[in-house]
Amino acid sequence: MSNDALNTLVLSVVLALVVGFGVYVTQQKQPERMERLEQEETALRLRKAEVEELLVEKAGSAERADAALRRWNSRYKVLPEHLTSPAVVEYLNALSSSGFKTFDIALAGVTRNDAFSTLTYNVRGEGYFDSLYRFIWNVENGRGLYRIRNLNVEAITIQEENPETGVDRREDIVEFSMSVNAYFAGAEGMSAPDSLVVVPDYVLPARTLASNPFYPLILDDLPPNTDNLVNIESDSLVSVIGEVAVFRDELGARPVRAGDRVYLGTITRVDPNEARLVADLNKGGIRERIEIDLATGERYRQALGNFRLAPLNGAPPLMAPPAPGTPEARRAAATAAAAPTN
Repeated sequence: MSNDALNTLVLSVVLALVVGFGVYVTQQKQPERMERLEQEETALRLRKAEVEELLVEKAGSAERADAALRRWNSRYKVLPEHLTSPAVVEYLNALSSSGFKTFDIALAGVTRNDAFSTLTYNVRGEGYFDSLYRFIWNVENGRGLYRIRNLNVEAITIQEENPETGVDRREDIVEFSMSVNAYFAGAEGMSAPDSLVVVPDYVLPARTLASNPFYPLILDDLPPNTDNLVNIESDSLVSVIGEVAVFRDELGARPVRAGDRVYLGTITRVDPNEARLVADLNKGGIRERIEIDLATGERYRQALGNFRLAPLNGAPPLMAPPAPGTPEARRAAATAAAAPTN
């Protein structure tokens, strides 16, 4: 065999080996490596996404932690180390001293655990709705940690004698029952610092409600004339002199002026030139304007539309006393003890 043929054969073998190795690498090794690299890339992308998600969660957690820390540092509720049942009953009685017909308190039990202890009371009674709302507001928003549970409220109507006139009057009140929890002996750090804290009104619920949901918009029956006021619809108008109109009833001559109360309403105008009297009446939720002419005695009516009635509210509220065991209660006791006695 000639050298050329031998060289050609060797080159052909080498070329075949190179081509075979290239085909092997291309068809076998490279796909495996490519798949491995793609898997590694996918894993890196997942780890990157996980890291980014963790960073977002960390930022959110830090923000929530800061907010929780601010709330914790601004806490104002106080859990006294010791709390007696007579002190709690005296406190609840002071909060319900006005605006209630009855207010009964019964101790339901004492619960003690490692975190805190609880005095539980069952309370039931009758009173004006705004007085009940004010009681609940003071209990739950004072510095002492109290909680109202299982509150049931039902509207009722009673007829009670007006002590000034002896005439029965209608009173729309509510009958209620609830449980009151008083907390004390909290774990370390639960109670607010022993310092004077003033909570701004804007962070608390409204002290009074705009309307009484348990009072009807329109009454079924008109309330009686409990104050023995002039009834311009039945009493006789006998004279109009200057700014004074005079009615006559079984009690005799009774003068009224603009702004004076009459049965179911108020005198709005007395016109001596026309010998006319004008009054706005509220007939259980239906407003009417009544005009009476002295010459004819005729009564002209004009409807004024409906509006929400305002029920009787009882005695004005007293200032709420501090909850027992709070810094305010201790300061009040110290001030009372230091006050001179006669």
